Amino acid sequence: MAAAGLLAAATAACSTGPTTKKEVCDEYDSLGSRLGIGQVFGDPVFSAAGDLADVADRYEGPEDLSADAERLESIADSDSTTELELSEATSSVAALCGHQLGSGPFVP
Repeated sequence: MAAAGLLAAATAACSTGPTTKKEVCDEYDSLGSRLGIGQVFGDPVFSAAGDLADVADRYEGPEDLSADAERLESIADSDSTTELELSEATSSVAALCGHQLGSGPFVP
């Protein structure tokens, strides 16, 4: 019964269909909030990279985020990365959201 509950929760978390700029930027900021100093380890970072890869891949705006999605998926499947690697993997998302990874949204 617990396994069925976990499967239902995991299935509910996997969305399908197109995503919006807000959804992409929310996931981007979520990933940025998980960054530390130097080498990055731990499931929260890789889970957030995978979540951002998913929404970036499904984004249907004028910006092409497919290369970022591919790089992020590769990072999500790895066991270590760096902040530099994550920043380089999110260059198109950064341009879409208007700020670098980890700096949060610009509020005038």
